[in-house]
Amino acid sequence: MAAPPVRTPFFYGWVIVAVSFWANWITAPLNPVVFSIFIVPIRADLGVSLGTLAWCITARQVSAGISAPVLGHLVDRFGPRWLGVACAAWAGACLAGLSFAPNIWWMYALFFVSGFSGFGVFGGGQILTGVPPANWFIVKRGRAVSYAMTGGGLGTASWVIISSLLVTTIGWRAAWLMNAALIAGTLIPLYGFLMRRRPEDVGMHPDGADAVTAASVGAAHAGAAPEVNFTLRQSMRTSALWLITIAFMLHTFATNGILFSRVPYWTELGIAPSVIGLAVASDPFVVMLFTLVFGYLAERYPLRLITASGGVWRALSMLPMLWPGSAAVFAHNITWGVGSAGMGTGQNLVIPAYFGRQAQGAIRGFTSPIMIGAGAMSAPIIGALIDGGVAHQLIFAVAGAMMFSAGAIFLFVRPPRVPAVTPPVEAAREASA
Repeated sequence: MAAPPVRTPFFYGWVIVAVSFWANWITAPLNPVVFSIFIVPIRADLGVSLGTLAWCITARQVSAGISAPVLGHLVDRFGPRWLGVACAAWAGACLAGLSFAPNIWWMYALFFVSGFSGFGVFGGGQILTGVPPANWFIVKRGRAVSYAMTGGGLGTASWVIISSLLVTTIGWRAAWLMNAALIAGTLIPLYGFLMRRRPEDVGMHPDGADAVTAASVGAAHAGAAPEVNFTLRQSMRTSALWLITIAFMLHTFATNGILFSRVPYWTELGIAPSVIGLAVASDPFVVMLFTLVFGYLAERYPLRLITASGGVWRALSMLPMLWPGSAAVFAHNITWGVGSAGMGTGQNLVIPAYFGRQAQGAIRGFTSPIMIGAGAMSAPIIGALIDGGVAHQLIFAVAGAMMFSAGAIFLFVRPPRVPAVTPPVEAAREASA
């Protein structure tokens, strides 16, 4: 029996979007871009090399990949409410522990266990912040999810600045303590008091529709066939899921390799650090703007075309890397940002759009380790190739081809056929297996 509807003057799904937006914003200090601000003082304090410290990020990606299937199943079954509370407390405790790190092994251990929190994990791992808004919307899912995801871009841009100020004023250890207090102090009450699993759990329907309208709403827009929900096992039998996984694996591998190598490359070319910093800072703002654009377009046009265009834009962003000059640095980051928004929109919408809402956490949890694992392997492989004498230009060209291929694959990804067995029956079989 559903709980009584939550009383608000507007559809409660927008509260879910707001909480997810804030979670993406406040946990941005956990991502690699913001962590780079801490590298210099940590190296000076602990006396470690850049390569040694870089393994902190890899350790976190590994644990995030391990935990994603578990988090996905738990979100589907119990919802993100109390799971989010526990994970926020865990993330806050890990960040607080970093402030007391006496050596690099302490850092490795805490970065590894922090990945189990599920927060601040990109490249397919946003289960606690991506699944909830997608569960509450069908017709307006594109804009709802895009609003929530812009929190990550805004968080990256703003926390780079905030962290820089904190590191220079109170030091890197106190900065981690402040980040820990903000994450735990805000996400614990927000998830505990406001987050809910699905509108049906509180006597509502997606998008705030009435029962008649909700019954006729399709997975992408009004007037389409009624929403079809796949179980994880059913989705694994479709070619669509495997094509999606391969495409995003290629995309994530190429992405992390370029993020690792592009700044050192520009530095070797003699580009001024101020120019590099300004250009890189423009990236998240472009991502935010075009995430909103692609989110609206995804409600009107086939999602596979939106995602394919993201791959094309990403491939085009590699062309400026093949010629020197400050203008090329800006051209790369702006084009890269457009591509990131297109691929990111597809990554967050394609599972609920193609396989329904009921098992999207489990399905995303299944695909996330593959994507995150590809990203974790990318930087060490690219670093080894560069150290071995492979030209940067060749690496950029191959990465561009991988990004283009990732987008092209989506041209062949069609919505899967309706499963022959209904989800409740199949779910019961999976539970008893």
